[in-house]
Formats: sequence, C-alpha cells, structure tokens
Amino acid sequence: MDPVSRWIVAPAVVLLLTLIACDRGEQVATPEESVDESSPRSGGILYRRLDVDISTLNPVLFTSRYDLMVAGYLFTPMIHLDADLRPVPGLADSWEIEDEGRLYRFKLNAKATWSDGRPVRAADVLFTLRKIADPQSEAMQLGAGFELLDLTRTRAVDDKTVEIGFREGLASQLIQFNYLLPIPEHVYGAGQFKTAFDGGRVVGNGPYTLVRRIAGKEVVVQKKKDWWGPKLPYLDTVWFKTLSSDSTAWNAAKIGEIDETMVPSDTWLREQNNPALKSRLQFLRFYGLAYNYIGWNARNPLFHDKRIRRALGMCLDTRSIITNLYGGTARAMAGHFLPEQWAYNPSTPVLEFDTSAAKQTFTSLGWLDTNGDGVIDKDGRPFQFEMTITAGSTQALAVAQSFQASLKQVGVQMDIATLEGATAIQRILAGNYQAVYLSWDLDPDPDPYPLFHSSQFPPRGSNFVYYSNPAADQLMERGRRELDVEKRRGIYQQLHLILADDQPYTWVIQPSLKWVINERVHGVKISRGWGLYIWYPAQFDWWVSAPPGGERAQTSAAAAAATDSR
Repeated sequence: MDPVSRWIVAPAVVLLLTLIACDRGEQVATPEESVDESSPRSGGILYRRLDVDISTLNPVLFTSRYDLMVAGYLFTPMIHLDADLRPVPGLADSWEIEDEGRLYRFKLNAKATWSDGRPVRAADVLFTLRKIADPQSEAMQLGAGFELLDLTRTRAVDDKTVEIGFREGLASQLIQFNYLLPIPEHVYGAGQFKTAFDGGRVVGNGPYTLVRRIAGKEVVVQKKKDWWGPKLPYLDTVWFKTLSSDSTAWNAAKIGEIDETMVPSDTWLREQNNPALKSRLQFLRFYGLAYNYIGWNARNPLFHDKRIRRALGMCLDTRSIITNLYGGTARAMAGHFLPEQWAYNPSTPVLEFDTSAAKQTFTSLGWLDTNGDGVIDKDGRPFQFEMTITAGSTQALAVAQSFQASLKQVGVQMDIATLEGATAIQRILAGNYQAVYLSWDLDPDPDPYPLFHSSQFPPRGSNFVYYSNPAADQLMERGRRELDVEKRRGIYQQLHLILADDQPYTWVIQPSLKWVINERVHGVKISRGWGLYIWYPAQFDWWVSAPPGGERAQTSAAAAAATDSR
C-alpha cells in the first residue's frame, strides 16, 4: 500500500507490530495467552476483521494490506519471512544468489500443487513475473520491487527450478520475493488478466481455498485437507468480516462476533483495565514499522513549494494529538525512517507546531487576506483545499478536525472529505485528490525508492504525492545498490534529512498499535516489526478453544456458506 512501504492502510487501525520497546520509557505490552488446553487443536472458525474491503483477489494486483492479508491464505509466496523478518522457505525450498545479486536460482517445493490438483511449475513463476513486468497489468505495488527484472536472463531450468535475472543487484531484492505470490498459467494465462479473479473462483497454492466473497461484506476461506506444505494450519475456516467503523468493530469484538481487531487509542485506554472485558479479551499494545502521515499532491499548485508544505505542517499540533488523542501512546515523527530501523538519523528534527512561523511563511510568499473573509488568497485564488480521510476512523477524523482548526487560525480553509476505504485508495492511486491522511506499513528493508523516487509516479510506483528532488533521487539510487550496510546507513541518514526538509508528507505520528483478541484464540505471537500476521507461521499457528456445545454449532454457518458457493 507498498519496496519499503508496501501497503496503504487506514490510519485508525494503523499498521504492523514489533516487540521493540519505546525508547522513551513507555511500558509496552506483550501478549499473555490464556491457557485453555494443553496443546493446540485442529478445527473451528476464526472471525477476523477487515477494516477496509479488499479491492482484488489477484495477488499480482494487490494495493493494500487487506488484499495481501486475504491472499496470504490462498497463495504461498516464493519465500516467507519469519518472526525476526529473516527469509525462510515458502514455495521455494532453497535458493542461491549469484553474479553479485543479479541472478537468483530458486528450487520449488517438489510437492507443491494448485488447488485444482495440478503441480506448481517453474513456468508458473515465469508467467507471474511477466505479468508483473507488463505495464498493461498495472502491478503497481509489485512492479517497483521487480523494476530491474531482466526477462532475457529469466528462465525455467526444469519444472521445479527457476532462474530469475536482474539488470543490477539490489540490497533489498531478496525481501521482494516475499511479496511474489505465483499464480497458475494454465488458469490465468488466457482471457482478461485484470478481471480474471472477478468471478470469485481462485486457484491458488496456499493452505486455504476461497469459499466465497461478498464485496463490502465478507470473505470466507476454508482449509485444504490435503495441502502440500510442511505444516497444516489448525483452523478449518477463517471468516473475514468487513467492518470499516471502529465502534462497530469494537462492539462486535465485545460480544464475540469477531475474534480480533485493532481499536482506537481512546477505546483501548478506557477499556484495557475493565475486569469484565479482561476475562474475555486480551489487550495488547506494541510499536511497529509504521506511521501516519498527510500526503500532499505536489501536482496541485498549492503544494508544489516545499516552503508551503512546511508551513502547513507547522499548523499540525502533533504533541497535543499524542497527549489528548493517543493518551501518550504514540511518538512524534521526524521524517520517513523510524527509530527501529538502522537507517534512522537521530539528528533529524521534528517539525514543531508553530502557527506564528507558518503565518509568516504564507505572508512572505504573498498569501494575504485581501478581502477580509478570513481566508488568505493570492492572485485572486483563496488558499482552500480538501483533505481525504477514510470512513469509520474516529481518530482520523479527530486529527483532521484538529488540523482544520489550526489552519483556520492562519487563514487556510481545509475541507474534510470522508470516503469509504477502497474508494479512497483507488482515487489516491489515480492522483485524484489534493491532500490525504493515511498510514504506511513498512518493509523490513528501509528502501524508500517506490515512495519518493521521481520515476515512481503511479501506476508505476507508489509516489502518489508526485515528489521529485534530484538529490533525493540520487541518494535512493545509491542506497538500494549499496551492499555495505554501514555505507548504506550513511546514505539513508542523508536522505532522512532531505525528506524531512522537503516535507512531501507531513509526518504525523508513529502510533503504538492497540489490539484486542478473544481469549478463545491461542498461539498468538508477535514479530519484531510485523506483529501478529503476514510473517510465517503467524496466523497459521493460531487455534481456537472448543466452543460450548461442541464444534457442530460453530461450523454450521461455514458449511452453509461453502454449499452456497458451489
């Protein structure tokens, strides 16, 4: 959403997770599993929340974390990342890297099959890579990670061995194979690729198959009894419910209609010590590789000048937001890189709240209230813009309203546009917006090329703020090619300062993530950076206690859904 920043995320439920404690003395929670049985049990249904409806079931075209969250059940990536975000086998049992990072040789699992029973072949990997490289596919999130793919050196050595060539070696390339979820050529090689998954039939190689998808409502997946992988997941059925409203999701979690959800800070702070709830819910809090930001569309003349972007940023009272909205459970941001990342530059200053200085900047650039209507103007144009936020996020709305009030003090009129999550993401990726409040999940490797390099405007990449700075471009190009970690650190620390000065985003906060999980869910662990899932085995190790009255009552609804889909 998403490359260093893979996924766009609705900021109310911000991003992924880590065990690294806050460096400012905060007490950060770790999960305490309630013990129901002495060992994991197979079977049962897990009810999960989708904060934003998925936009596609096609893993080549995913645009958000929610797309990838569902795809991870239906498809298997070339490699997994473990809890420490280190590469481990996935679809590929092993791999070799040659020619200074320009050639990767993968051995596929000999037992791997598609859900229609046919074997997974090296040719399927080649087919998927060609679709990623094809500009007609518009594989924006994946495309940046495989931008240097050399198809002339990419070939199937045999049915289970594939060599993948690149024009240059990149330090972050191996990590990108975690996002490569091959699809079968014999199913999706004919017809319209971009609409091939719209009918609801998905042929994948993951441990689950699709039961059904009802757009805007739910996605249901069911475990394959004969999955080829090394370890069959415990859960029989995973039922995703699309709940964009935080309050609706919280109420659903309290009464057991869903088993897990992120919750807003005010809810978490108010309810975490409620004895009646603590007996039924686990309350978790931790930091992750993620942040909230305001993106400025630099194609809009209002935001083309970095001095204007900085002045706007100085009207955001971040410290007040942290104290009053997050109860002290968030950090102020000093640019793109996070304290948990080795690329972080601790000398990068936070842009502080200062409406007087902001007003001086506007005045110096000719923005004055010439007609006395309370809104500054220049050449007959009022300084007025619209900021898009996603529906259902009480925190996003509160941040937007706080920002709106501060901007009014300096004569800037900001209107708030609330859109349903998937609609908002589509508009943003199309550049059809002025300013937007969003969040990013970050990759383990801190390469920011897809977000900020001037070659990465949509649909090629995720630079939908249309930021361009030749000095920043040069550092990003050097940083992703430098294999020496210490030299790379120096490059990114320089870049950190430039990005913080240019303010293509107004970096708002790094929130700690607040999560509730039903006490019947076991096996929950936290990754260093990616939290509860997407790493391996993560959600595939989750299991649920036997429900009162046995399994039959719990599974009847899932069985009915499966019957309906056939």
